[in-house]
Amino acid sequence: MTHQLSTLVSASDRTALRFGDRSWSYAELVAAADRLARVMTAAGLRGERVALALPNCSELVLCYLACFASGAVATPFNTRYAPPELEQALRRARPRWLITHSEKLADLARIDAAVLDSVRVLVVGDSPGRYEGFGTLRAPSDSGEPIAPDPDAPAVMFFTSGSTGRPKGVVHSHRSALGVLTSTSEALGGVTADDVTQVVEPLVHVSGFIGTMTTLMAGGTVALYDGFDPLRYVDALQQHRPTLVCTHIDIIAQVLRQPGMRREWFASLRGVYTGGDTVPAALQREFLAASGLPICVGWGMTEAIWLTINREPRLDRDGCIGVPVSGVEVRVDEATGELLVRGPMVLDHYWEDETLTAATLTDGWLHTGDLGEQDADGVWWFTGRSKDIIVRRTSKITSGEVESILDQHPGVAAAAVIGVPDPEEGQVPVAFVVARNAAVLTVDDLLSFLRNRIAEYKIPARVHFRTELPLTTSGKLNRRELKEEVP
Repeated sequence: MTHQLSTLVSASDRTALRFGDRSWSYAELVAAADRLARVMTAAGLRGERVALALPNCSELVLCYLACFASGAVATPFNTRYAPPELEQALRRARPRWLITHSEKLADLARIDAAVLDSVRVLVVGDSPGRYEGFGTLRAPSDSGEPIAPDPDAPAVMFFTSGSTGRPKGVVHSHRSALGVLTSTSEALGGVTADDVTQVVEPLVHVSGFIGTMTTLMAGGTVALYDGFDPLRYVDALQQHRPTLVCTHIDIIAQVLRQPGMRREWFASLRGVYTGGDTVPAALQREFLAASGLPICVGWGMTEAIWLTINREPRLDRDGCIGVPVSGVEVRVDEATGELLVRGPMVLDHYWEDETLTAATLTDGWLHTGDLGEQDADGVWWFTGRSKDIIVRRTSKITSGEVESILDQHPGVAAAAVIGVPDPEEGQVPVAFVVARNAAVLTVDDLLSFLRNRIAEYKIPARVHFRTELPLTTSGKLNRRELKEEVP
């Protein structure tokens, strides 16, 4: 993929990336990525994992590009991981390098030091402590030019929640990663060198990755920010005049609620896109009235994205995900109602999990875990999820991973977590807890206990105490019977 970027050097004066006070031309970006790729090549990282525990920053973009050019496997880690989750990811990935930020050093100090025994730790930012500074990397004078990787070799591995809470390593080859970016470009209306894409989503997540890399592959400009702040987001819309936004529905909703909201904020945009969940008709109507643009809806997941696109606002019914992009086949499993997909953007395999890979991929068809149907016009509609996955602002949470931590509290006898629809976040986790005999539990106690053990976005939005939890006839937890009481 980087070799495709390198062909853009002829347009060297074009701006590739803006982050903070720095702008990078394509000549600067490609040259810096090439230098880093040479360091990785000299270090023998071809085929090895390079863990990237970084916030959105220029260095993270360079790391991705250098990994792709050198054949190292870019392995992004969620920067919201709590120390136990970071340690688990390190044990699973066994990276040769870990590139992190100085702000995360406190978390590194709280994990088992043995996990890092054979890992070269490089730190972006001030005060790297006892580790190496990322800025000190220098390629050996005799380092050769990186050799283009095999298209079927691993390019990137994203960790995403599994049904048991154990993270799944979603491995995309260079071929499927290129399929991801190609299909994303088509879904976004054909990204070109004239486009400016505003990105606030984390690049360590597939959402920020596709917005950034698709734009760079086309020779456009990425206006990159680390996280969402409403006032800053509105300022950026006016400063950078982006043509494309691909973001979460809750971000769109918050922008609409800003005081003094004006139509000219959106005047430069040719497209506003979202994925991860359906767009409520009320929000679609509000955004149309405010901007004159529809919110275009896509369907996809870490394992396969972008799959379908709907550019026409549907105000009569929620759940429209549109029609497949080029090369994508969608069908329904008649026995279960599950949607199966096949196409060039489907993952290669799950990291060190042949059983899961075999169960998820059948003759090239990916079992998505989503339920849906096709109407008489060939348009696809999302109708629900077959897995116990909670999708909060596109971040996936499993009920099991939150329940397992709640169960560790000495005052908890039983716990269950379900996903509940939320107008701003798509879904939020809600916990139901049974206290042990004589235990005095409070919501604050439980939330404080969780915050030291799991990422903030996995913390339940609400906690309800129960005397017992519903069970199936076989004695298993029956989450379907759990409902919040409406006051």
